[in-house]
Amino acid sequence: MAFSTRCFRNVLLKLAALLLAAVVFTPALADGGIKPINGSAEYAGDHIELAARFTVNFNGTLEDALANGLSLPFIYEFQLTKPRIYSWYRQISDGFGPAATLTYRLSYHSLSRQYRLNLGNFYRSFPNLDEALSALGVVRGWNVLAGSSVARDKSEFSGKIRLKLDLSQLPKPFQLSTIGQSDWKLESSWIDVDGEPAQ
Repeated sequence: MAFSTRCFRNVLLKLAALLLAAVVFTPALADGGIKPINGSAEYAGDHIELAARFTVNFNGTLEDALANGLSLPFIYEFQLTKPRIYSWYRQISDGFGPAATLTYRLSYHSLSRQYRLNLGNFYRSFPNLDEALSALGVVRGWNVLAGSSVARDKSEFSGKIRLKLDLSQLPKPFQLSTIGQSDWKLESSWIDVDGEPAQ
């Protein structure tokens, strides 16, 4: 037990040193980013199913952190914008947070030389980073607003979706060291999605 704790501490210290070196010795890299491509929504039973596509690119800092054992959490966020009264009510009840979220974790396993993308207990492995990022940038069949009046009545609605690196889920030492570091800000703009009223 002491050995595994010591190993984990050593990995964290190495990653913190790597991050510090990247901040001190390299200029900010602007080649990473998340670009929205498209999004859609459709009614399905008592819920709404969302789909969206993003292009995800990493800068050198994120590639190095991933290669050195840091698991990177990405979050899809959905925010209802119309009908306005119901949207306002949901924002109040959700503490002004998104109406729904979906979290993926991207990691690299050096023994197998595979990239792994986790969604809860489900995971997929990829032989290279490009394929893993391509899969990360696609969400399909995402169920939101289950049992809500919007989904039940199949009335007109609008919402928006985005994808971002969720720094709040990183280990505490990294949360502190990423404050103000543009290399760690990876976030798309919002994609609008609309649902048409049932005919």
